[in-house]
Amino acid sequence: MGHYAKLAVLALRSFALAILVYALPMCVWGILRVGMGVRVASDGQTPESSAVLGWLVYAFAGIVLLVLAKPLGRMAARGLDDRAA
Repeated sequence: MGHYAKLAVLALRSFALAILVYALPMCVWGILRVGMGVRVASDGQTPESSAVLGWLVYAFAGIVLLVLAKPLGRMAARGLDDRAA
């Protein structure tokens, strides 16, 4: 794996960790609110379970990006490392 592929993997993993750091506390907070019996989100209209589901999907996207960072990084850097060598 060349330098550009490694850089792409590093960038994708950084993005994935940023997503997870943002989404996981919101998921925990939403689950706690549902457990306390709150019916609607802070906007007053959206059901709390729907809001938690949205955050869970966002966290799942972060996990998928973290897992697939290496193949996606190689795909993003395809052709760049050949020219640099």
